[in-house]
Amino acid sequence: MNDDQHLSRVERRKRELERERLNEQALLQEQTRHEAIDNRTTEENPEKSEPGRRAEATQGEHPFLNQADERSSEPTSAPKKKARDVRKPKPKLKFPFGMKRKSKPRREARREPRRQTYEPERNHVKHETAAPKDKPRRRKWKGKLLLVMLLILIGVGYLATRPVTFLVMGSDARVGESLSGSRTDSLQLMEFVPRSRTVQNVSIPRDTYTAIPCEPEREGDKITHAFAYGGADCTVGAVEGLTETSVDGQVVITFETFMELIDLVGGVNVTATHSFSEKGFNQTYEYTEGVSYAMDGDMALAYARHRKTDTDGARSNRQTEVMSAVADKLASPTGWTKLPATYRFMKNEMGLEMNPLQMASIGLTMALQPQVDKLQIEGQDAYIDNVYYYQPTEASVQAIRDALDLTIWGTVR
Repeated sequence: MNDDQHLSRVERRKRELERERLNEQALLQEQTRHEAIDNRTTEENPEKSEPGRRAEATQGEHPFLNQADERSSEPTSAPKKKARDVRKPKPKLKFPFGMKRKSKPRREARREPRRQTYEPERNHVKHETAAPKDKPRRRKWKGKLLLVMLLILIGVGYLATRPVTFLVMGSDARVGESLSGSRTDSLQLMEFVPRSRTVQNVSIPRDTYTAIPCEPEREGDKITHAFAYGGADCTVGAVEGLTETSVDGQVVITFETFMELIDLVGGVNVTATHSFSEKGFNQTYEYTEGVSYAMDGDMALAYARHRKTDTDGARSNRQTEVMSAVADKLASPTGWTKLPATYRFMKNEMGLEMNPLQMASIGLTMALQPQVDKLQIEGQDAYIDNVYYYQPTEASVQAIRDALDLTIWGTVR
């Protein structure tokens, strides 16, 4: 018996598969050798034909080729195995260096036309999708939004830096008295010009003779009587007629509210511009020219209302000094926290009329440490129907009007 008969069926099958694999490898080696010989002959003699190359290759002594010819001439004893070999797909092999498959250039040649045929379509799609319509619209929308925001900021900045004319009316009503029927003890017209960093303060004497809107039957009267006859509105009309300017905001201060305002901001620091003594509600105060004082409400009121040893214009200047000290206190970092309470107090107790933009303009002007120009209506004493009046001169009134008349840019001329 042969050795195969002693083996199991599985072992015999493994040996058969091993023989088949060895036969396939031998066939592939022969095929690759034939291809190598063909390539050499074509390189040496490219003019020779294919049959001649095959004949020369068969004439040489080559054991593997001769074996292949002998095998092809002998009858096959196992046709079933050959049929199985033909049907079975060949495994992929790795070729040694220097040998190339002939089908590779064919695949490359096939791929190139495909790229050429599909590339125009891809390019066409890219051109269509490269510039979508949404992106330019978004950019235009963003640009318009930025432009609108810029215009809003410019508008707010312009409105916040507009000049503001503010009228301070000091009533002579005592503590506990009503404003009704009282007169204005002082009138201060203040023009805040942030673009010029300037505050123009016009002092109007209480006995100034001018036309009163609420007294149409009379040619003129003391400007202090305007508050007694028509209140704050009549006083504002008289000041606007005298100075030919528009009043944007107003406030009415009494002795009581004046002291409360000073105490609310924590007192003010004022340097005395005149030496005198004045009795307050609590005590008598002595003031020396050139000395700085930390004043509370009572001391500041005594300083502002004194008028026995100097003129009415000097008293107006002292009132301006106190009000400027209040503004400086509120503009300082320590006074920022007191701004809301001060605004509520002035609105409820002093009849403050001023919008937020006007407040911003005044606050900006004071924060810039402006130059304060003190102006006063000049005139002379006069008696009309045996009544004393302060008759302003035309030159002084015109000078005040010119000073308050700003340029178109909102700056002082």
